Amino acid sequence: MKISYGRFNYIPFESSWAVLLKASALNLMPAKMLIEKLARAPQCLNSAQYWKACDIDDSKMAAALSLPYPAIKRAFIDNLVECTSCSAQLIIRHCSKCIAAGYHSVFFLLQMIKRCPWHGEPLEVCRHCSSVMVRGLLFARGQNGFCAKTHCDHFLFDSTGSIRLSGVTAGQWKKYEELSLRIEKWLNAANAMKNPLVNYAISLLSVAGGTIESSDNDEKLINIGLTLTASELGEFPAPGAISTWAVPPFEIVLAAYSPQEAAEFEFGAKEIFPLYRCVRRYLYNAYVKPHGPCFKYLMSLSRRCRHGLDCQHTCAVSAAFLVWCEALHYRFREGGPINLVMPSWHVRPATPRQIMVLWIMHFYAIWTGIVGKCTSSNQALDRFSVALSGNACLVLGVEVISISGVDHQLTSDLACLHVCPAWLSRQTNKRCWTRLRVSDQSNFRAYETVQYWTYVPDPATFLRFWYGNFVKSARSSPFVAAG
Repeated sequence: MKISYGRFNYIPFESSWAVLLKASALNLMPAKMLIEKLARAPQCLNSAQYWKACDIDDSKMAAALSLPYPAIKRAFIDNLVECTSCSAQLIIRHCSKCIAAGYHSVFFLLQMIKRCPWHGEPLEVCRHCSSVMVRGLLFARGQNGFCAKTHCDHFLFDSTGSIRLSGVTAGQWKKYEELSLRIEKWLNAANAMKNPLVNYAISLLSVAGGTIESSDNDEKLINIGLTLTASELGEFPAPGAISTWAVPPFEIVLAAYSPQEAAEFEFGAKEIFPLYRCVRRYLYNAYVKPHGPCFKYLMSLSRRCRHGLDCQHTCAVSAAFLVWCEALHYRFREGGPINLVMPSWHVRPATPRQIMVLWIMHFYAIWTGIVGKCTSSNQALDRFSVALSGNACLVLGVEVISISGVDHQLTSDLACLHVCPAWLSRQTNKRCWTRLRVSDQSNFRAYETVQYWTYVPDPATFLRFWYGNFVKSARSSPFVAAG
């Protein structure tokens, strides 16, 4: 099989999406037919992922296009990084300057790339380009030939002029090659680290169909992975192309699944309550006991008075423990069981080990949220709240990232990433040391506000923190979700 392409249309590290689209236009052939001819196995015809060399025969494609194999090999993203399996539709993102010159880099398929490494332009999603391999190009007859284009006009070819599809100059061609080689070298070194977080961060593709929650978790995992890689290998060859932010030290906890434990354990109130007492005792002795006076003061406050805390001086670990206890036995006082914590709305813990680990992770999530919001409120001179959930099952906070299977009952190992409690303790100690008296945990300017008869406490709000004399802000205050 021979396909007209022309060596002058090849640009270094061009994506398979761009290569197949150019070949489709030059040969007046639907992209689906090209994929069918180049697929490695017949069973891939209906579900072939054109961006992966495991589905498309890159050696056959190189021979058909009369191009060197190394050039076509680099057009497939799974030849550059170990991509995770994905059945969703790939999202095509463009740099406006690159696509205007007829170039789409294979690195644009990686979710960690936010901006064009060459122009610094943000990568913009195009739904027409994302579906063009299925829908095909729009072909039309001209006076002396034909034209082919996408619905969005990002790709346009007119056979009347010439068969050159690229407007890239020799200088820009060289820049594409040089920086792409450096990025490839950096990714190879990152792969060699054999770190699961790093591998996940550099191999995640931009795909459609994800939820907001999963997208947020992906961004956090990418940030952690890139931070680990940069600390060992140095910064990314194009620092402006990725987006990272400082992260505190973190730890990974693994709760292995045991079929025997799952079969023997009964999810009754009598069986769960001893587990709760065990975890509560551990958390108190490990983190709260050194702040005993702080915790006793917060316990002595009425529900209304707990709406007038000071974000500069309140003991974060005592506040977190108070909220955690209230959230877990939110319905216990009414005769209900202790609330369980789930990693997501659709996954429930299946063993005592998973139940206890998720309870501890929930405490870390609340603690992390309070420390973070206290810091941001001090900078923005604003207040924030800690809200309880009325549901029987609580969902793990966004401050902790959980990785598990997709089944309804958690019958796989559970891994959780959380901020290091030693770091949280240091932040809490710094805040407590700046306080003269434990009563300074109350903001007395806010105390006057919450004690006034017109103030109506929100039932879902368990704690409210205020900054100094700034008792009110124009915008609505943020909150930490305790479930």
